[in-house]
Amino acid sequence: MSKLIDLNLRPDEATLRQFGWIALGGFGFLATIAWFELLIFGFGLGPWRPWVAGFFALLAALAVLFSIVYPKANLPIYVGLSVVAYPIGLVLANLIMGVLFYLLVTPVGLFFKLTGRDSLRRRFEPEAATYWEQSKRDRPLESYFKQF
Repeated sequence: MSKLIDLNLRPDEATLRQFGWIALGGFGFLATIAWFELLIFGFGLGPWRPWVAGFFALLAALAVLFSIVYPKANLPIYVGLSVVAYPIGLVLANLIMGVLFYLLVTPVGLFFKLTGRDSLRRRFEPEAATYWEQSKRDRPLESYFKQF
């Protein structure tokens, strides 16, 4: 399997500082939806609502505080979230690509096959000396230097 994403377990201070600000938004969002019991917390947290919302708010505040004062303190949160998110990302990426292939590319290919459409013009011609096709020059060469 090819390695598409590098799991960075030793980030530099700039990355950890940036992570702290991103975590402020992410954990702040989780605290808000936990407090109002929306989306994934829609099942109702009952008496745990202030504790769960407070936990996420505390994580958001600590992450941004660490980002300002000492970015290396964000390392455990960063590594923990990276280790949890990495396999989720691999599974979802492969799942999405599989769904796109089997629900989009395959039906289009089958439709082309059934209707006899051949976009690449790959028909076998035994009398042809070569299958080379000359390119068509529809526009002047200067237009390539002014594309927009």
